[in-house]
Amino acid sequence: MDYQTRKFRVIGRNTPKVDGVEKVTGRSRFGSDVRLPGTLVARVLRSPHAHARIKRIDTSRAEALPGVAAVITSSDFPELTTGERSPYGVVGERERYLSQEVMARGKALFHGHAVAAVAARSSAIAEQALALIDVEYEVLPHIMDPVEAMGPGATLLHEELYTQASGERSSTPSNVAEHLVYSRGDVEQGLARADTVIERSFRTQVVHHGYVEPDSETAFVHSDGNVEVWANTQSTYGQRHDLSAILGIPLSKIKVVPTEVGGGFGGKESVRVSAICVVLSRKAGLPVRLSLTREEVFRATGPGNAIVATVKVGAKSDGTIVAIQARLLYDAGAFPGAPLRSAIRRVFSHYRTPNMRIDAYDVVTNKPHGAAYRAPGATPTNFALESVIDELGESLGFDPIEFRLKNVSVDGDPMPDGVRLPTVSFKEVLSKVRGHSCWTSKLEGPNRGRGIALGMWTMPGGTTSCHITLSGDGSATLVLAAVDLSATRTSLAMIAAEALDIDLSDVRVVVGDTDMAAHSDASAGDRITYVASKAVLMAAQDLIGHLKKRVAEEFGLEPGNVQYAKKRFWVEGAPEMQISLADLALRSVRGEGGALMGYGSVSETFSDTAIAPNAAAHVVDVEVDPETGKVEVLRYTTFQDIGTAVNPVQVEGQMQGGAAQGIGWALSEEYQFDDDGAMTNPTLLDYRLQTAADLPFIDANIIEAPSPDHPLGIRAVGQVPIVPPAAALANAIYRATGVRLSRLPMNPERVYWALVEAKKSSE
Repeated sequence: MDYQTRKFRVIGRNTPKVDGVEKVTGRSRFGSDVRLPGTLVARVLRSPHAHARIKRIDTSRAEALPGVAAVITSSDFPELTTGERSPYGVVGERERYLSQEVMARGKALFHGHAVAAVAARSSAIAEQALALIDVEYEVLPHIMDPVEAMGPGATLLHEELYTQASGERSSTPSNVAEHLVYSRGDVEQGLARADTVIERSFRTQVVHHGYVEPDSETAFVHSDGNVEVWANTQSTYGQRHDLSAILGIPLSKIKVVPTEVGGGFGGKESVRVSAICVVLSRKAGLPVRLSLTREEVFRATGPGNAIVATVKVGAKSDGTIVAIQARLLYDAGAFPGAPLRSAIRRVFSHYRTPNMRIDAYDVVTNKPHGAAYRAPGATPTNFALESVIDELGESLGFDPIEFRLKNVSVDGDPMPDGVRLPTVSFKEVLSKVRGHSCWTSKLEGPNRGRGIALGMWTMPGGTTSCHITLSGDGSATLVLAAVDLSATRTSLAMIAAEALDIDLSDVRVVVGDTDMAAHSDASAGDRITYVASKAVLMAAQDLIGHLKKRVAEEFGLEPGNVQYAKKRFWVEGAPEMQISLADLALRSVRGEGGALMGYGSVSETFSDTAIAPNAAAHVVDVEVDPETGKVEVLRYTTFQDIGTAVNPVQVEGQMQGGAAQGIGWALSEEYQFDDDGAMTNPTLLDYRLQTAADLPFIDANIIEAPSPDHPLGIRAVGQVPIVPPAAALANAIYRATGVRLSRLPMNPERVYWALVEAKKSSE
């Protein structure tokens, strides 16, 4: 069936969330709602130092406290060695470092690093027990800045960490896990041929995802060794893999049950909490639940990465960009794994140029290990590039849109890693912006400015599987293991209803556990609607195929002669040969041929061609108070090519939510650390998230240029909206004040002093 040429019945209509009533009435089960008989409460003892050697841990007094069932340290976890065999397979660097991140072994590497944990009958007893654990530390010098961490003689976080570069490993340990180079052409010659070159340096900050629900998970190790975990995770199969790898438990003995997730944005992909629960439960013989406090969420879960960047771009006098060069230091926190590739390959794909060189470094510091955060690494990287592009265009006398239109990537252009963009809609998006009132209207009044920035994302690929079962009344149940973070149950129910040609009310979607549903990768990176919808279409066609075979057998025909539409099967030209879906379904569950199910599984990979690029542009108007430095967002407008809008109201919400997070990253959010490396603002009162009172209505403009690599034309929506805001706001602030800011967040204090310095320089 050619879905791209079909007029949709369900897809494209504004549809309420299928789980909306359960959410607003409080019936949905989140992590902290899991209650098992005899469940113990866990608490974690965390390092008061940013970098310290753990010389001794004495847990005897805590273990003797009445009501305490178990106390654990790193000695209760397997000590992993890279390359050794485990029940899951060969241990890799990621698994080894993940084990050390879950529970400090030998050294505490950030303030808040777990060094011990207890399970007790109550939280009060657990807190008492923590106070009875005696830890002797040797405090070591800590490093909070990636530039310092790369310097000669810098204190090493990991004595066994060697820099990987172009497949080679350095001969001496350092704080640099990887040096990544993307290069084409000759950037030095390109810059030499440029008529104008702009080079600027930038710094950004560590930020948190700001999800509402703190991490809360429960585990029970049964007497037979089987493990059950109830996790508010973005990846049930990812959790199972990680638990197997770092705890040495066979996959066949681990079952992960997903709960609802009250926000994740990438921050709930990695296993942290559940591993501690499993080890405590194994020791205590009872279920264990660990719910983090908001302070622990800030101090001990993965934030979004900070960067230090220098970007140089050269162009001819006619506006043609001839070279782009960048040096980017990504602050990974205490363990390697900053999102170098994720950010660079998308952000530096915005513009065409024959000459490019990007040097990126994965640098460890004594901060919490960074986690993926909505378009990982792209927001700060884009802040640097789009700020330089804006300044370069102005220096050449170009309108911001015209300069971008002249240079944006088009279909077939290469990304920095050589992968081709099959289709990309930057020109279509910018054309929409150019004709919109957000760009054409006059912005009047002093200290006001308008800025624009681009963003782009491509699918990471991965595997998603599902099955659709048919009930006796003709309704269908879609079961998959892909966790619902952004109303994907609704969009996938719509797609299933469309593909089965039944009513949306006839479809139920269940997010299954690892024993119930076939493998699905993490709900992350914009992949779920794109990849899972292909699996749903496949499962629907598989089910319809089985049904047609049943009808054909009944009438003595070949299945190819059977037609299906609107809950009815028939044979063309033979009105007596027809049967309703409901009748066929009822027969199937009453023993006439057996129950029916359709199965679909899709694995998306890219090699030479990127998957479903989606382009975006944001336009923002601001007013800056020169007396205080406060930036007021007057108007915010987003444009994005999402391919096909399955549920438009849901798409708009994603665009608005991502923009709001990006505005917070740009203007107010920041981890603040004291001289000892401890975060000083680990509360939602002091960590300044944007609220409805801070933001205007965010106007979301959906552009639909169907992707040819998807049967429904779907691209994606969730990642890109967080990418342009920081750069768009920086460009708007410049036009309001004449001052270009190079550091995030652009909070009142930073803006005020930038204005003061600019005034001094001009006198």
